[in-house]
Amino acid sequence: MVRLDAFLKNAGLFKSRSRARRACDEGRVGIGGTPARGSRAVRVGEILEVEAGGHRLEVEVLDLPQRPVARSQRSHYVRELRREALPAEVLSFDDEP
Repeated sequence: MVRLDAFLKNAGLFKSRSRARRACDEGRVGIGGTPARGSRAVRVGEILEVEAGGHRLEVEVLDLPQRPVARSQRSHYVRELRREALPAEVLSFDDEP
């Protein structure tokens, strides 16, 4: 069994397990359209939806790394199905109170 937060870190989608866990807690990571906790087990073939680095990614789990993998090896563990830029948050001081 591989935890979701560990998978996200080991596959290179997040820089640390704590950032991956925080993203899960904030609802920015889902499996099959449902928000997922960092402690949830990941299975080969599942589709993950991840919001990170200003993008929304949809990736398929191809294999489960037990430790962090080199950037050149990441394609053996996840396949990117879709990537879209998240809309930028616009703050304005001109808004009426």
